[in-house]
Amino acid sequence: MGFFDALFGRRKPVPVGPERLFAMSTAQVALESDQRLEPTGDAGICFRGIASGPFGLLQADLEQLLKMAGKDEQVTMKSFEDELNYRWFVFTSPDFQSLVATIHIVSQTLIEKGYDTQLLFAIFAFKNADGKPIYWIYNYKRGTFYPFVPQSDSHDKTRQRNNPEEMRLATVMEKELPLEKDLQFWYPVWDLQV
Repeated sequence: MGFFDALFGRRKPVPVGPERLFAMSTAQVALESDQRLEPTGDAGICFRGIASGPFGLLQADLEQLLKMAGKDEQVTMKSFEDELNYRWFVFTSPDFQSLVATIHIVSQTLIEKGYDTQLLFAIFAFKNADGKPIYWIYNYKRGTFYPFVPQSDSHDKTRQRNNPEEMRLATVMEKELPLEKDLQFWYPVWDLQV
């Protein structure tokens, strides 16, 4: 921490590796058995600020890596840029554990290639008994998870979230996941393609 950071009370974020993502592997059992949340088979990574050329090379490298790492695991990948110019890798697999491992491998690869500061979050999609989406978001900067439960569907532009359900899920999952304690960091992610 520099002199001016100390003077003005600023703290640099402590870098957190993607190893905490593996907590989702064991949490999935509790989410399914206790909370009746079923994985949709989709997960994704969102990041910012990679130019088109390097992004294309990175995408090709990741596709090659997935082919080598997942011959038996049926993990497919698509990439896109959203309307806010954030880049996404979205993975689909019927095997949830393969999704967690893939997100970890891709995260580690991005970090090793020097894109650690561009990593924003990973997201794991679930649905409840009524078929409504529930997401668990991993914030790379803080190394913590939090639930995101949109109350309205993607066509409804009022964009409401179900805060009581988010709080309930955080409470019941606090022993399973490293949860974000500061609610101001529970960022909503709208118009998800995961």
